[in-house]
Amino acid sequence: LLSNDDLSDMHYKVKCKISRALECNLLVATAHHIILCQEKKLQLLNFRGEKEREWVLESSIRYIKVVGGPEGREGLLVGLKSGLILKIFVDNPFPIHLIKQKTSVRCLDLSASRNKLAVVDENNNCLVYNLITKELLFTEPNANSVAWNTELEDMLCFSGNNMLNIKAGNFPVHQQKLQGFVVGFKGSKIFCLYIYA
Repeated sequence: LLSNDDLSDMHYKVKCKISRALECNLLVATAHHIILCQEKKLQLLNFRGEKEREWVLESSIRYIKVVGGPEGREGLLVGLKSGLILKIFVDNPFPIHLIKQKTSVRCLDLSASRNKLAVVDENNNCLVYNLITKELLFTEPNANSVAWNTELEDMLCFSGNNMLNIKAGNFPVHQQKLQGFVVGFKGSKIFCLYIYA
C-alpha cells in the first residue's frame, strides 16, 4: 500500500506491506481494506492481511467495482455469471439484490444519484435499469465496458467494436472511433484503457 498525504505531490512511499501471496481472480481496494475475489467467494482483508469478513455467493463473480461511501463502509457492485447483480457494503454481512437478469454480467456502473444501473452483458449489450422501479430503460448493442458520468446524472458512455458511444438523456447515441475500454467518465473527460498487443 502506498501513501502520501499531500494531494498535489505524486511521490509515494510504502505505508504497509502484506507479506504473503494473495491468490484471486479480481482484486479491489478501499480506504482500509482489500477485497479478493476467488470464484464464488469475496474476502475482505485489512492491510495487515487478516481476513475480517467473507461472502460466499451463488455463482461465479464476473465483475466487481467499488462505488464509494464513507471510509470503512464503502459499497461494492458485484456482477455474477448467473446474471444476479448485488450491492455489498464492506461493513455488512448481507448482500443486497439489485437486479436479476438472464445473461451473465461483464461490466457494471451506478449513476451519480445511484438510481440507475448500467450493465454490459455476455452478449455485448449495454442494459440500463431504473433501480427504484427495476424497469429496463433501454438497451444499446456493441458494448464491452460502460461508465456513468460522475457529474451529469443522465449521461453515460460505453465502448465496443472500436467505437466510443456517448448517450445523454433520451438523445440518440453519439459515436466516435476509439479503441479500448471505458473506465471512467467525469464531466467532459472520458478515461479509457487501451492494451497494446
